[in-house]
Amino acid sequence: MHLFKKLLFATGLSLTAQVGFVGASFAEVNVNSVPSIINLNKDIVIEGDIVYLDDIFSGTDTENRTAIARSPALGKDVELSARWLWALAQKNELDWQPSTHLDTAMVTRASQIINATDIRDSVETALLERGLVDNKKIEFDRKDRDLKIPAEIEPTLRVENISYRPGRNRFTAQIVIPAEGRPIINKTLSGYLIEMVNVPVLKRRLSKGDVIQAQDIQWIAIKESKLSKNAITDIDNLIGMTPKQTLKDQTIIRTNDIDTPKAVTKNGLVTMLLQSGSLNLRTQGRALENGAIGEVIRLLNTQSNTIVHGTITGAGLVTVSLVNKTIVGTN
Repeated sequence: MHLFKKLLFATGLSLTAQVGFVGASFAEVNVNSVPSIINLNKDIVIEGDIVYLDDIFSGTDTENRTAIARSPALGKDVELSARWLWALAQKNELDWQPSTHLDTAMVTRASQIINATDIRDSVETALLERGLVDNKKIEFDRKDRDLKIPAEIEPTLRVENISYRPGRNRFTAQIVIPAEGRPIINKTLSGYLIEMVNVPVLKRRLSKGDVIQAQDIQWIAIKESKLSKNAITDIDNLIGMTPKQTLKDQTIIRTNDIDTPKAVTKNGLVTMLLQSGSLNLRTQGRALENGAIGEVIRLLNTQSNTIVHGTITGAGLVTVSLVNKTIVGTN
């Protein structure tokens, strides 16, 4: 940006008192105190609100400083043209002139960053101290952003003036920088508190047929509003189950995503335990359908070619009860 417009200089390079200079005017320079060698500072980094003559030109009086204008806004660079600089040098009786139009200078306001995470943590801590964020998460109305502050300010903050509206879960809070001493920056943040719920998820990807164990599970907190009705929130409803299809880690698991592991597969050979009172007889059979432990399935007694019903009592094991010492079934 040319002509230092953002430093509040007058249009047309007049450099007169009407531009609102801060402190001494340009005319108030003791010529006898200015050294004979004057050099232009090409890259100028300003700490503070004011740009001084000795910030722009080295070799000028650094004790009785001449104020030029206010510093650029944080994050903004301002370019000073050769023509403007020459006019400034002449006005202050400095022995300097540009050799080409490329003799320019760039003015930057020194700054530093307060991380958005630190801001969020500070607000959450302040709300926690008031008992407002138990099982809740804060969401700011505006996306979390790092806060740029002047380099000369201590990069600390405190939170005060907290206001909370329970009916709408709305809050406002004011952050003050620095945390101690005279406030330099006051910024009001607003947002709302979101109900959170802990749910069990897988630590690793599991495939169909894998049995979910306790060591496969971890807990994460999610927004209650995003939790579907059939989402599993009880770890007991996961352990011992198997995915119906591959399940990714860190993914909310629904009741229709899992099934009881199949102890018996359709058309697979099984051991039939025939029971009648104290009589126990083992023989071979073939399952006519899939089944999990505790389920009743149909199976074929391969010895008698009889179809019977039995309860799955283990992996590949089906117990068949005998009635009147006769296996119930049909050919």
